[in-house]
Amino acid sequence: MTELFLLNAGIYTVVGAALLLVWRRHRAQTFARDMGCSTLFAALLPLGYLVHTGAPAPWQGAGLPLVVLGAIPNLLFLASGVMQLSGRRLPQGAAALIIALALAALLLPQNNAKLLCWALFNMSVLTSVGTLAVYWLWRTAPGVRLVGVLLIALGLNQLLLLAYGEQALALNIVIATLLRTLIGAVFGLSALDGALREAGKLATRFQQLTEHSVQGVVVTDGARILYANPAVRQIYGMPLGLGRYVAFADLPPQSFSDELLQRYHRQLQTGETETANWEGRREVAGGRELELRFEAWRIEWDGAPATQILITDDTERNASARELLHQATHDKLTGLPNRTVLMQRLKEYCYRADAGLHCTLVVLNIDRFKLFNQSQGHVVGDQVLKAFAAQLRDVLGARAELMRLGGDEFAIVDPDGDTDGARDIAARLQAACARAIKLAGGEYVIDASMGMALFPEHAGNAEALLRAANAAMYQAKRIPGTSLALAERRFEQVSRSALDTEQALRKGIRNQEVYLDYQPKVDAASGKLLGFEALARWQRPGIGLVSPVDFIAIAERTGLIPELGAMLLERACHQIAAWRLAYGDCLPVAVNVSPMQLLNQGFPQLVERLLRESGIPPSSLTLEITESAAVDNLADTQHQLQQLRALGVEVAMDDFGTGFSSLSMLRELPLSTLKIDRGLISPLPAPDAVAVVTAICRLASALELQVVAEGIETLEQAIAARDAGCHALQGFFYARPLSVADAGDWLQRQCGGADCDADDDEAALVS
Repeated sequence: MTELFLLNAGIYTVVGAALLLVWRRHRAQTFARDMGCSTLFAALLPLGYLVHTGAPAPWQGAGLPLVVLGAIPNLLFLASGVMQLSGRRLPQGAAALIIALALAALLLPQNNAKLLCWALFNMSVLTSVGTLAVYWLWRTAPGVRLVGVLLIALGLNQLLLLAYGEQALALNIVIATLLRTLIGAVFGLSALDGALREAGKLATRFQQLTEHSVQGVVVTDGARILYANPAVRQIYGMPLGLGRYVAFADLPPQSFSDELLQRYHRQLQTGETETANWEGRREVAGGRELELRFEAWRIEWDGAPATQILITDDTERNASARELLHQATHDKLTGLPNRTVLMQRLKEYCYRADAGLHCTLVVLNIDRFKLFNQSQGHVVGDQVLKAFAAQLRDVLGARAELMRLGGDEFAIVDPDGDTDGARDIAARLQAACARAIKLAGGEYVIDASMGMALFPEHAGNAEALLRAANAAMYQAKRIPGTSLALAERRFEQVSRSALDTEQALRKGIRNQEVYLDYQPKVDAASGKLLGFEALARWQRPGIGLVSPVDFIAIAERTGLIPELGAMLLERACHQIAAWRLAYGDCLPVAVNVSPMQLLNQGFPQLVERLLRESGIPPSSLTLEITESAAVDNLADTQHQLQQLRALGVEVAMDDFGTGFSSLSMLRELPLSTLKIDRGLISPLPAPDAVAVVTAICRLASALELQVVAEGIETLEQAIAARDAGCHALQGFFYARPLSVADAGDWLQRQCGGADCDADDDEAALVS
């Protein structure tokens, strides 16, 4: 009997270990793991029984714990394995019930009752699990269906013990051993079958991934191709069938040389590197060259070490990348390198300074190019740019590099340019500008302004070199026709100062740094105050007073003049309102209006709003426009002035005599006053100057216009202007521009009945 028990334990151990080995190879088959553990724990049952019944007295006490240790996990793992095989999990409540009932059956005091209770419990659990297994697994594979039947048989085997007790124990053990072995075999076969199915799925997935992949997949042992997917065959143009062995070196390109492949294969197999990457080119039919990228790593193929290579055709991607790079670094119209390339080149050339090398940069800007676009259209303008770029390339040849910076601006770089080379470049560029551009619509000769800067003479780095050349180019623009200016530090300082002033003016407008002074206008006959002209002043922090000639021009150039003009006009209106409140019906104030302001469609509405908000009558405001603004935009000016006169605002023409006014224009514009420019007043009382001023006054009288002479600085000028027919006089002889407080004093004297005399006694002689 002892030998039978030991044989039973041994068979259970072998079967359990075999199932665990199957699970170890295929970890997804968890039912094999659970059944293996169940069988191993079942091996403890006969051993525990032998110890409990046949061991010496001191050891018999260990038999029952050994049986408990084997019985409970045996049933739990058995039930769990069947559940796993059917795709289910053992509920925790069922596991707890099995543990409780097993302990109750095994811990009974009498051996006979204990054996019968255990047999009854074991039969109940096994037949229940077997019945469920039959229900769950009956529609699966034929072999798996036997699990439920075998479990029911294993449970019914306990009837021998229930019927005959320990007398049937030997037969019970033999039958149980046979049934458990069969159950283990079924579980093992099921595990292997599941592993085969998984392997089949993986193979199918691999085939789907590789056979339909646009990337080439190659498996090699270092000398031969073991597998190649259709993409490889398409790339290499060779009919490689699956399973054929082809010498890898027989395949082009040379990127797949024996030496290279074997080296990478060896490094991957020895673990020197995890992956290997390289690139190669291959020429295909028609002369087209493919750009290939390779990535390799170690795998196992048919149980042997191998290398898998992924081949990517990067031809189109690389071509797209090159095209994008070309677009980012080249001008679309002319095909020339752009500003990005220019800065790269300049940085490269400037880095060579330690070697004593020089370079020359020329910035070329086409003069008045917008005339081509305005008169001929942008299509012709583009044709001119392309033709001019071709001329520049032609005359420069390999001597220098040509770039287009944008619009009508080009850059020429001579990487080895010394002083003599710079002269040669200048001569070539001037020759290119002298050549007529011949297009279908005619011939065009282009003038260009060029600024030249040399490294390291004029700058120490790329950015400074470009700034120096730009500043020189703007200096050249002051010279008519095609011109070239060599960089000087003062050019850049002027440009920097202009930029600083622009930025400071923006800030100054926001911070209300620009204010108004008021210069009196007096009656030419009596010397009485007739009104004021509001003059803009800018007190720039840290600099001081900035001339209006400078900052007004900057405001017009930068587009700040509408904002600045509106602010000053509003301030003048509110000052008039304050003076009216203090002194009653006040004298008019003239405010200068920029051409940009005047031609703004909303300007009349702005004036109307400011008059309404300040509460002043329109007659207390005069707007002064320049003669050049009226001449340049006569129709628009006439329309705007008519709207202003309709509001009741008077309009004066400032700086008369400096432009090209016609009698017709003076007649058509709704003016009230002419202000003779100081350039015609300064020569007074010279006879020829008096004749000119007299003629203007007679013309104004014929047109019923008042005449103001500005720039009166001497008594003689004042008398001559009065005698020539001027109605009002303005200038330093009477007063410099006054602050608000000082202008108020003049108003106080006027309102008090006193004449607004000049600052000195001589002024009284005018009247």
